[in-house]
Amino acid sequence: MSSCAKCGACATVCPVYRSSGREAHTARGKLHLLEALGLEKSSATFVDIFSACLLCGACAAVCPRQIDIGRELVAARQSFSTLSGPHSYEKYLARKLLEHPGSLAGLRLLGKACSKVLEGRLPEKSGLRLRLAMFRGDITEPSAAEKKSRTTTGGKALTWFPGCSARYLFPEILSSCKALFKQNSLALHFPKSLACCGLAHWAAGDVAAARKCGRKNIEVLERTEGPVLVSCGSCYDQLKKYPELFEDDKLWQKRAREIASRVVELSAFLEETSVVKTVLASGAGRILRVFYHDPCHLRHGSVLVDMARQQLQKNGNIEIVELPDGPRCCGQGGLFHVAHPEISAGIRDRLVVDVLALQPDVVTTTCSGCLMQWQQGLVAAGSDVKVLHLAQLLEEIAA
Repeated sequence: MSSCAKCGACATVCPVYRSSGREAHTARGKLHLLEALGLEKSSATFVDIFSACLLCGACAAVCPRQIDIGRELVAARQSFSTLSGPHSYEKYLARKLLEHPGSLAGLRLLGKACSKVLEGRLPEKSGLRLRLAMFRGDITEPSAAEKKSRTTTGGKALTWFPGCSARYLFPEILSSCKALFKQNSLALHFPKSLACCGLAHWAAGDVAAARKCGRKNIEVLERTEGPVLVSCGSCYDQLKKYPELFEDDKLWQKRAREIASRVVELSAFLEETSVVKTVLASGAGRILRVFYHDPCHLRHGSVLVDMARQQLQKNGNIEIVELPDGPRCCGQGGLFHVAHPEISAGIRDRLVVDVLALQPDVVTTTCSGCLMQWQQGLVAAGSDVKVLHLAQLLEEIAA
């Protein structure tokens, strides 16, 4: 902490600071508070300030002294009470829900029912209306014939970590992933006993719960062989961090390293194995304008693995549209949008306005949290632009 030069490089890239304008919301502001006050004087205001971070990694990526700021903040959050900080009960309940991710299936059914009944009757700015937006594209179930045609049978088995959202909230992502790999005779298989990746718990400073999730997943994945495909950008980043999660336990750290070495990100695997073939423009097909949203956990990682643009460019009828100032955070940040909904919505809505000015037909990404944030943001903006997981879009354009 004392090595912070207070240079302000972090402030120039921090989405929260750009939204709030508060110096305390910068990385250098938080590090200064830790150095000057320590955790012994962590008042309610102190806790609130430290919860106001997306842990997107942008500050650490530009820090000239290479301070692992995210790690410092998580360590600080470990010392806070479970029910401290803004919207603490909501965050606590969300983490408990993720400890039993199968319960998300019930949430999906409830969300679908409420979306059918309430969406058209709720005020445009209603928070409930925006939350129900994530179920808009999942109103009708695929037919039995469609399910059968998408079932992956035969072919070489590939172990898969789809993430909680795809498994329980958006099963259409599962179907698209299976169909996409079926084209290349690969049969995706995910062990039913997989747990949540633990990212939400780790970000909240609940390292014990994050390690519980990690141990469960390590034990399950140790019973498999070969690469472990991960189709959610944030889950991929968390699984790669498992060795760091168990740095105080050498035995588990060794096991974590072995699993982390097998983990591969969806777009990188597609690029390496050429699962998606090059499709030349037909000339008659309409050019589809696509905005690819870079998940922060992939964009600011120590090793760049995101190959989504390369995959999209294989289709000659796709035009990728870009923001003039480069990729930006959507403001979701795991449970950040629960703790600081106003800041989160401000970051999201400014991004949506700038992206809609590019006139995209589709917004795509691989992070489940970003998908939900974009769905809510486009509904709030009154836009009908589609939001699709990268696997859904690649399957659709390959059809």
